[in-house]
This record gives sequence, structure tokens and C-alpha cells, in this order.
Amino acid sequence: MSIAIALLYLVPTVIVLVVGIVLTARARGSHGRGATLGLVGCVVLLVAALLQGAYQALLPSLVESGGYRMMATLAMISGLVFMVINVAGLGLLISGVVARRNGAQQPAQGWQQPYPPQPPYPQQPPPGQWPSR
Repeated sequence: MSIAIALLYLVPTVIVLVVGIVLTARARGSHGRGATLGLVGCVVLLVAALLQGAYQALLPSLVESGGYRMMATLAMISGLVFMVINVAGLGLLISGVVARRNGAQQPAQGWQQPYPPQPPYPQQPPPGQWPSR
């Protein structure tokens, strides 16, 4: 039962990261390097979440096979590995947010009705030659 609850907590994280991967993959054309960094960050965080889910699912069998002494060492090592992966993924996401875009791109403009050339404005007479009233 505890395995199902642990994996149930994993589902929203996986959904958010998959949506993030799709959105950043679609934005790569307009956002360039920032979207690519965000995409890689989402992939790293998804891998970390899946590895953590697998670790939690295998935890009871690891405790039975190795005992609590080995489990303490394994928990410390796996916690360190998961922390490094999560920090790397978050760092990539943050760098994707602050990365510059590919130049100043102008939005595409649709077809516009051509206007006929405007007549030139009438020039005013030089000072002192104003028409009298």
C-alpha cells in the first residue's frame, strides 16, 4: 500500500514535467537557447523523478535483502545522487529563464491594404510674407 501512495505522489510531477517538455520543445524556434535549456532541465528532472519512484518501489526489497545497516548507506548515497540531479535540473531551468533570446525578432505581420501616396503638405510662406486678412 505504501508503494502505491509513494508512486501516486509521483504522477503530478511526471505530468507537469511532460507538459514542460512539450511546451519548451514547441518554443525552441522562437525562444532559442532559453527553451533548449528549459527542455534539458525538464528532461533531467523527469529522469530524477522516475529514478526516485523506482527507488521507492524497490525500497522494501532492498531492506529485506541487505538489512538496515546497508540501507542507511544506500539511503545516504542515493539521497546525494538525487540531490545533485535535482539541483542540475533546476539550474538548467533557471538558466533557461534568464537566457537571452535569439535577437530581437519582430512578430510576423499579415497583409495590409496598400494606401495611395499622400500628396505633399503645402509649404508655408517664409516669415513676413503671411497673407493679410
